Amino acid sequence: MLELSNITVQYGVVKAVRGVSLKVEKGEIVSLLGPNGAGKSSLVSAAVGILPVAGGTIRFEGTDITKKPAETVVAMGLTLTPEGRRVFADLSVAENLHLGAATRKDRDGVAADIEKYLKMFPILGERYHQTAKTLSGGEQQMLAIARSLMSRPKLLMLDEPSLGLAPRIVDRIFELMLDLKRDGLTMLVVEQNATDALGISDRGYILASGSLVYEGDAKAMVDSEDLMEAYLGSGVH
Repeated sequence: MLELSNITVQYGVVKAVRGVSLKVEKGEIVSLLGPNGAGKSSLVSAAVGILPVAGGTIRFEGTDITKKPAETVVAMGLTLTPEGRRVFADLSVAENLHLGAATRKDRDGVAADIEKYLKMFPILGERYHQTAKTLSGGEQQMLAIARSLMSRPKLLMLDEPSLGLAPRIVDRIFELMLDLKRDGLTMLVVEQNATDALGISDRGYILASGSLVYEGDAKAMVDSEDLMEAYLGSGVH
C-alpha cells in the first residue's frame, strides 16, 4: 500500500534519513522504532509531503507521490498524526474535527463521521465546545487522532502517539489502534514504546542514525532481547 524506496531526507548538508526502504501492506500495523534523532519523524513527514525528499521514491497504492504536496497526499488517503499532537489550541474540539475534513466535500459524510468519532472518543463529546488548550494531554492526543481520521485515511501514520501520556491513557491509545485495524485501517506507527508498539504490530523496522538497521516480524523482535537491547536500549518499555 505504501512503499518507500531508497529515501533520503536532509536538512542543509545533514542527512537525517539515508537511503531507507520500507513498505506497509494493506491491513497491517507496522512499527517504526529507534532512538531519538534516528530519523523516524523525518521519514514519515517526507512520506506525507511535509518535508522534501532529497532522493528516492514514495509510492502510495502504486502511484508515485514523491513530489506531491501534502494536501494532495491527504486527499489520496495518506494521513499523519504528528508528534506532540499539534491540535489548534485556540479552536474548539468541533472546529478541530471540521478542519480534519478540510479536503472533503461531503457534508453529510462529515457529520456522520463526527458522530462516529465522538462515540469512539466519548470525552471529546463532553468537551465538544471547549477549546483544545483546555484538554488534558491524553484528550488532546485523542483529538489529534480523531482529527486525522476525519480525512477518511486509507493509511494512517501516527508519530509517537503515546509520548508523555499516563500509562492508562497509553493502554487506551493502543487498544484504539487495534480497534481501527479491525475496522480495516492500515497504520504505520512511530514509537519509542517499543514493546507495546510491537505487541499490536505485524512487522517492525528499526532506524538508527538515519539508516535502516533491522526489519522483521513483530513478535520475533519482541522475543529477541539482544535485538531490543542492542538497537533500542532505554527505549524498551
